[in-house]
Amino acid sequence: MSKNQENFKRGCTEILVLYLLTKEDLYGYQITQLFKEKSNGRFTMLEGTLYLILYKLVELGYLSTYSKTVGIKRTRKYYHLEPSGQEYLNRILNEYDEITKGIAMILDREVQNYEQN
Repeated sequence: MSKNQENFKRGCTEILVLYLLTKEDLYGYQITQLFKEKSNGRFTMLEGTLYLILYKLVELGYLSTYSKTVGIKRTRKYYHLEPSGQEYLNRILNEYDEITKGIAMILDREVQNYEQN
C-alpha cells in the first residue's frame, strides 16, 4: 500500500469505526475483522492503530466501554456509541459528503454510491 493510500485510509478510519458501532457494540478485534470482511480485503487495520483511535473517541466521550466475560477467564472490552458520538458521526459524514462531491467536481467524475460486494 502506498503512503498516499495509507494516509487516506487513516483519515477515513474514524468515520468507519463510528459507523460500525451504530449497528451494534463491538470489541476491537471484531472491528478489524469487519473492516476486512466488508471491504473484501481492501481495508485492513492493525489492532494497535485501531486502539489509538478507540481510546481517543472514548476520551472525547463519543464512545463508552464495558467488559464482558467470555469463556472461563477471558474478558473482552466492548465499545458502545454514545449519543454525542452519533452526533459527531453525522457531522463528519456531512463533511465527508461535501468533500467527496468537491473532489469529484474538480476531477470531472461522478460521485458513486457503492453497493456491498
